[in-house]
Amino acid sequence: MEDMPPGFRFYPTEEELVSFYLYNMLEGKQEDLNALSINRVIPVVDIYEFNPWDLPPYLCHRDPEQWFFFIPRKESEARGERPKRLTDTGFWKATGSPGFVYALNGRSIGVNRTMVF
Repeated sequence: MEDMPPGFRFYPTEEELVSFYLYNMLEGKQEDLNALSINRVIPVVDIYEFNPWDLPPYLCHRDPEQWFFFIPRKESEARGERPKRLTDTGFWKATGSPGFVYALNGRSIGVNRTMVF
């Protein structure tokens, strides 16, 4: 994000993250942000290969409290296996109850999970 225009701020709603960013990423429309690439706004990073303290200096140039990544899905996960979230010093774990993401019309369009290390 260091190369973003001056004054650029990224505070999307959950509905915007799913219905615009995730949808366009899955449809292969990564360049649909006019002059900005979706990959520049939300990078594709396999965070399961990193310890959390290794992420900020290299990948989190914006809000230190809230980070956004697209995590590539591995072939084994597509077949129904659980993701491998093990790093050299620990593991990432989904915690708490999943929260649903709703469109403006009230329809559920996604699930929000909190990850802890």
